[in-house]
Amino acid sequence: MNVGSAKGSIVTDLIAAAKPKVMVELGGYVGYSTVLFGDAARRAGGEVYYSLERNPVFVAVSRMLLDLAGLGDFVKVVTGTSDVSLFNLKSSGMISHIDMLFLDHYKPAYVADLKLCEQLGMILPGSVLAADNVISPGNPPYLKYVRSSVEEKRATAANSAPSRGYDVDGFSTTVVNRYGNTRDKALAAVDIFGNPNLIYESRLVNSFEPTGEPDGVEITRCVGIDKRPDSKL
Repeated sequence: MNVGSAKGSIVTDLIAAAKPKVMVELGGYVGYSTVLFGDAARRAGGEVYYSLERNPVFVAVSRMLLDLAGLGDFVKVVTGTSDVSLFNLKSSGMISHIDMLFLDHYKPAYVADLKLCEQLGMILPGSVLAADNVISPGNPPYLKYVRSSVEEKRATAANSAPSRGYDVDGFSTTVVNRYGNTRDKALAAVDIFGNPNLIYESRLVNSFEPTGEPDGVEITRCVGIDKRPDSKL
């Protein structure tokens, strides 16, 4: 559940290049990636790093490690489900936008949470996304979404109603049921429709899990907004 040194270096290099002022991590676990990326973000001139983690025991461990690392004032750890935490951060004014988003939490929630960030206006041209575990265990819905054209996303949106359900197709039962979620319970807390007009450029960087198993990080950049007259959002 830790990103490990091989994939970790991919993300820290990305942080050094992108220099995000506001970085958000979905799924902090016990703080390995939080300390690693929080330190990198601060060194790159960042203003704040938010780590969202649903398990209060993991949050307590993470905060202890952050204090030991001298990052307690820079990194803010938020307890709760990712969708509710994202909504609250935006509605409270704590976050207006996200410069870099690292996704490493419940795999079927990747697309739903990205779409939530889109519709809340937190993903803008210049925003960078880094998604872990897109090969192992894999995340077909996420890869399809970030690699789709605006036209493809609009067509899908036109034929779909706003949803609170996570797309669990393509995931193993083990992945779907992780954290106690089931197909019936895997529901987001708010209606989600996203913003299909955002233009993404996405690429896979191959790497390895700490166990040596092949994996990769999908790096996606928002490079624009399609403002043609047929835009609906």
